[in-house]
Amino acid sequence: MRITMELLIIVHHHALKSNNMRVIIYLIAFCFFSSTVKSQNNSGITPMHKFFQKHADSTYIISSANKFYIEYKILSKVNDTISTYIYKTNTTLGPKLREIPKAFRDAFLENNGNLIYFIPVDINVFFQPTYLSLDSLKQFWEKSSKLKMWDVNDDKIDGEGCDVKQNGFAISDGGQIYLHLITKDKIKELFFYAPDYYNEKCPGRKGRKAILELSNLFTIYFKGK
Repeated sequence: MRITMELLIIVHHHALKSNNMRVIIYLIAFCFFSSTVKSQNNSGITPMHKFFQKHADSTYIISSANKFYIEYKILSKVNDTISTYIYKTNTTLGPKLREIPKAFRDAFLENNGNLIYFIPVDINVFFQPTYLSLDSLKQFWEKSSKLKMWDVNDDKIDGEGCDVKQNGFAISDGGQIYLHLITKDKIKELFFYAPDYYNEKCPGRKGRKAILELSNLFTIYFKGK
């Protein structure tokens, strides 16, 4: 683990102030634990993904999560029951936010906004059901199924960006989309880097087109959620 300059300064300060090795060990352990959880809790297959594998028949989990931003949108089916969920920070106090004293407001927003980064992605306070009509749920599932995401190639197979003949369009600051397809016996992860940008600059990839269509469906059906 690389110890940051900030950590070294903190350790040095407390060592001079307390001359207590236990304080130094505690600080290092705390920082290591915090950074480890923050780096691992929002990457790859999380406890939340495994929960759906155990308890649902088929699930789509789409996300643009990274170390600075965490949000998952979920479409799942158990037998004939279709449901949707969202996992995101809950830092909204409602339209009367300004009526709350600033110190309380700031503390709530800061603590809730940061907490999501330091606990594993799981069925916890950040996991919430969203409610759609039965017709909307049925349409959402049918439209998603028609895209046959299990059969598409992602950027791990086709490569990021454009083909070699079109490499002048390469960027390094684009967004990404992760999609996890989950059944009882398998979890498949698809990854796409800046699919909207590259689909415009070098169209033609079926996988890119499919993930953009699926992402658009999630945007439509999760609007206002």
